[in-house]
Amino acid sequence: MVDRASAFDDREVVELLKTRYVPVAPSLTELIKSKDPAGDFFRKVVGQRAEPKHTKQGYYIASPDGTLVVGWMYPRPDDGTMKKNLAEALKTYRPPKQIDRIDASKVDRQCNPVPPDGAAVIEVCSKVLDAKWGPSPAKRVDMIRDAVGRDRLWILRAEREALLRGELADSLLERVIRFHLVDNTRGVPRRWKQEEMKAVELKLAKGTLQGRVQLDGFDVQLYGRIEAKGGALSRFDVVARGVHDPKKTEVGEVPLAPYTVAIAFALSESGEPARVPPLFSWDLPDYLRTAALRVTELRRK
Repeated sequence: MVDRASAFDDREVVELLKTRYVPVAPSLTELIKSKDPAGDFFRKVVGQRAEPKHTKQGYYIASPDGTLVVGWMYPRPDDGTMKKNLAEALKTYRPPKQIDRIDASKVDRQCNPVPPDGAAVIEVCSKVLDAKWGPSPAKRVDMIRDAVGRDRLWILRAEREALLRGELADSLLERVIRFHLVDNTRGVPRRWKQEEMKAVELKLAKGTLQGRVQLDGFDVQLYGRIEAKGGALSRFDVVARGVHDPKKTEVGEVPLAPYTVAIAFALSESGEPARVPPLFSWDLPDYLRTAALRVTELRRK
């Protein structure tokens, strides 16, 4: 996030990427292990970069045949290296004479999941609003602390139909709580365990959602508007806000004391944004769980 925030804050960089390159931003963790032609191509490209050895994160400029032109990760944040490499690559680049087409019909859906048939896609953004931090050792740390986390929520067809009837399905509520009421602003957090869900007091009435969720380390108030129009979900505007225990934050840059996190949900626009899978879809059976729900127990109390 530090790299993107710094490198793409330059209009010349953005213009070069829009007009002279085909930019791709994949999930490295999934694509690098994907057992399909796209995964093979990606591994071919990243395998040509020698340094750093501990990770394949970073940037790559490659030709369509998979030949690496230049790859780098540091410095972080970007100091102009992105613009320099983009410009220099254009000066020396010679297109390959033959390019083998990637077979797009073969896709490893475990690493590249798509929304289930009839599902709705919700954009999720998170932000730390109030926190006590220790001394900042570097500019990149300040940028990390101020970052916005992004994810997507999948609402299954049956859950979407329940919302149209004014009902909040237990499976949808549990998915929101366990996988999306997380602080992902500074890295990849862990999902909440079912046993960490302590109380659920939420009501959906006449399109208004409000109530409270208590987790072992995060006490959250929720409020929102959920509406339908023409038999379709037309609005899903929900905000969650609460105090997070820093001891439950298993990422870098942890605040020194309990801190406030806000998480916003809204319908996704169609197109590429809606195709990006949820963070925790790597464990799809757990993410799409509809039985043996902790929420069902809690809502009965």
